[in-house]
Amino acid sequence: MLQLGRRQLAGVFKRLGSLLSGNAESGRGNTLVRGWWPDVQRSYPTVGITPKRLLSYLQAADAGRPQMQFELFDEMLAKWPRLAAVESTRRLALTGLDWEVVPATSPGASPQLSEQAQQAADYCRETLLSLERFRDALSHLAQAIGYGIAVAELVWEGSRLVDIVSVPHSRLCADPHEPWRLRVLVESEPDVGVAVDEQPHKWMVHRSRPAGPGLFSGGLLRTSALLFVSQNLSLKDWLVYSQVAGMPIRVAQLEPGTPEGDKQELLRMLESLGTEAVAVLSKNVDLRFVEPARGASSLYEALQDYCNTEVTILWLGQHLTTDIRHSGSRAAAEIHDRVREDLLVEDIAAEGQTVRRDVLGPLVRAKFGDGVPVPFFRRSLLQSVDTKVLAQTLAVAIRELGLSVPRAWVHQALGIPQPRDGEPIVSREVAP
Repeated sequence: MLQLGRRQLAGVFKRLGSLLSGNAESGRGNTLVRGWWPDVQRSYPTVGITPKRLLSYLQAADAGRPQMQFELFDEMLAKWPRLAAVESTRRLALTGLDWEVVPATSPGASPQLSEQAQQAADYCRETLLSLERFRDALSHLAQAIGYGIAVAELVWEGSRLVDIVSVPHSRLCADPHEPWRLRVLVESEPDVGVAVDEQPHKWMVHRSRPAGPGLFSGGLLRTSALLFVSQNLSLKDWLVYSQVAGMPIRVAQLEPGTPEGDKQELLRMLESLGTEAVAVLSKNVDLRFVEPARGASSLYEALQDYCNTEVTILWLGQHLTTDIRHSGSRAAAEIHDRVREDLLVEDIAAEGQTVRRDVLGPLVRAKFGDGVPVPFFRRSLLQSVDTKVLAQTLAVAIRELGLSVPRAWVHQALGIPQPRDGEPIVSREVAP
């Protein structure tokens, strides 16, 4: 009886994310999300996709079961090259930037509070750098731009964060009785899952641009799905048309009274002309090749271009950087590319808010208590700035405006390493 009670108590602590002695295996003993068979099962929802089927997937997601909706988006990325390109462009524009942890200090703060804020930032930075899968977790969070939501599990050993595990989207669902509550399917709860809000500091939940009250109605997935159905159906029709219209129609005229056997033999010869292009016909057979009309092909091509352009505008906020061959110029493309930076700033802000709330906050409170300011998680936009323009701006700021700029920041911004002790350097003497 005593051992049964200890096992039940251990199970409770395991679900809460606590690490019991003898239950850890390389810091993974309290991990709830582990590989299991449903993660690799596929239903292939794009096969035979129609607007009616698409509606059923979206309705199931609104009812709390988004698995088909998320699997549909996976296949969309695999089958639509333009969507895969713009999705990776938008996502990598965020994850390709360097990140930093900045102390949460104010100009009027006391020296003691400023020192505590700096210590908290240093501790959080060291902790995140020690996590091998933190970069993978950030890449997973960036997928919320399309999926609308992304979840990662925080693995703790006492008060130390030792791992972050990305949760597959197929594991997400809503509470059947309280649809505003998010749940994660695990081996111990494969049907209804565990409630995220019942395990504080255990989950990192990132949502991107919610489009409604539902948990799974945000992101760019749904609008892209409408365009995908049009693109997919028109592409199938275009392929069928190309197969038929790609070769001329063979027409043979026979003399009246031709035996039925000769007609069937001639029909087989005409069918073989489509692949072999060789036939032996009698002199009394009048053979003609009728070329089909070519105008219908432009209709399919126009619809494909429309879908590609619209999905590019949806994800990047512009399309001239990807469709210069159709219209526009390089100068116009550069101007439109700045519109995409507005979206990037929004993605950076959303990511930083999630990491600060779900990761940095629990880290600081576990290490320093409630009175220490929680640092900020930020991305550096300097990598997207032309270094020549930045150098000219720095020259004006220093020489004409008299601003004081840290040397280490200048080296980092321009991508120039700082010289080591005794290392030869190239410099220019500046007259006072």
